[in-house]
Amino acid sequence: MTDAFQCVDCGWRTFYEKERCLECGGDEFEPWRPGEGELLSVTTIRVTPDGVREPNRLGLAVFEGGASVVAQLDGDLAVGDAVALSGDRQLSERRGSVRTGPQFVPAGE
Repeated sequence: MTDAFQCVDCGWRTFYEKERCLECGGDEFEPWRPGEGELLSVTTIRVTPDGVREPNRLGLAVFEGGASVVAQLDGDLAVGDAVALSGDRQLSERRGSVRTGPQFVPAGE
């Protein structure tokens, strides 16, 4: 499971590093575990840049609190499936950590 971010001031949630909260303008975030989400949309990109898999299946999923994210799909996931977010993290000079290579996997794996 991969951490996301939650605004300390208002609780707004995001999967991507931000300078300011889009809801209240706060500038402090804490780690948040997204848990399970629902896959809302799936698409396949057939022409990709060098170094990106082809075809590249992507999905849009929504998680608790309305946080949504687009990520690569693992396996034969389909709209309506329960998913979890997987991916490595690297250190960031600005905030301390950012996500690299987010991917949806079936929930419970």
